[in-house]
Amino acid sequence: MYTTDALRERYARTSDSDLLALMNVGPERLTPESRQALAEEAQRRGLRIPAGWPVAAPIGSYAPPRARMYLKANFGARLVAWFIDWLVAIVPAVAVGGFLFVSGMMNRGTGVGLSILGLVACLLWALWYGFTKDGREGGQSIGKDMMDLMVVNTDTNQPCTIGESAIRKLVWLAVNLIPVVGFFVEPIMTIADEDGRRLGDRAAHTQVIPVTSYVPTVR
Repeated sequence: MYTTDALRERYARTSDSDLLALMNVGPERLTPESRQALAEEAQRRGLRIPAGWPVAAPIGSYAPPRARMYLKANFGARLVAWFIDWLVAIVPAVAVGGFLFVSGMMNRGTGVGLSILGLVACLLWALWYGFTKDGREGGQSIGKDMMDLMVVNTDTNQPCTIGESAIRKLVWLAVNLIPVVGFFVEPIMTIADEDGRRLGDRAAHTQVIPVTSYVPTVR
């Protein structure tokens, strides 16, 4: 028999329509643990509880455990999103920087100085985007948005913030400093971990998930 905590986590993964369909079966056909967990989840989401259901006990700021709540995001989709984000960060920098550099070489003097400033600006753009991309609206970088993925905080169930995005990037950079094997550590963690959480995710308390599986916390 499932415990109430296990049922809370299970129902938190259920869509609104499926949750209401289960409640329409009738409370008398469910175990006390199921009735309590269903009522709590419906109350947390602000759903209209069917007639005949007992009022859930006050749950305050209760939120179901998040670390293992969501489905593991597809690795292929994450890889494509990473490649798109890499292009977003690098291609504009290379194109603009190359243009400015060639222009500066053809017009020496002040042109060279402007080219150097342009290259520095392009580098700053690449760094800024790399560190903040997953803290954009909805916890989605441009690549993740295109692949219907998002980054969510496993403790608060809120979309990734800029600070959490920076932590994810810092850990990725630190791991990649390890000679030879460093480049492979994070991808291997992404594939091998049950939730697809790499070291950067564990440091930032985040998880990459499909947008369709996200259940916002009602406040």
